[in-house]
Amino acid sequence: MFKKIWQIIIFFIFFSLAAVAQLSLINAWPGFFNQINLVLIVVVFTLFFFGLPAAFAASLISGFWLGLFSFNFFGLYLIALFLTAVLAQRILSGWLTNRSLYSFLFLILLATIGYNFITGVLLYFSAYESETFFLIRGNFWLSVAYQSIWSLIAALLAFSLTNAATRHLKPFFLEKKGLV
Repeated sequence: MFKKIWQIIIFFIFFSLAAVAQLSLINAWPGFFNQINLVLIVVVFTLFFFGLPAAFAASLISGFWLGLFSFNFFGLYLIALFLTAVLAQRILSGWLTNRSLYSFLFLILLATIGYNFITGVLLYFSAYESETFFLIRGNFWLSVAYQSIWSLIAALLAFSLTNAATRHLKPFFLEKKGLV
């Protein structure tokens, strides 16, 4: 019982710190460095290794903090992270057959594109950015490209560290049995 409560507290603190780091640290970096979407990377990592309920909890915690300190409407990040987690889960369960590096890279790439598209749609229809459609703007595609590159780099690092730390991802080979 105490161990479970302790895990929930650590989970809450970790995802709160990820959101605060995104808001106060990463968004202040110059150039394309501020395109790192730490929260999305952590949510997809959580989905890939711990499942959808944990990813929903991560989306709720991180989305709350991002929405609380954002100039966009409250709930934008909650909705976008939840929908991205659902999209990533559909991709993970429907298309990807194993938990390999390639699956993780593909999943994080599609989740990054989906997250940016969902955020763009929500911002466009909220009358916050209704000047031009977001798919026509060049800065949208540049942002998607930068976030995709950073997400793939982070996925490589996270997968490598996790692979080194646990035996859960070690490959196994089935032995061929002869007919005799």
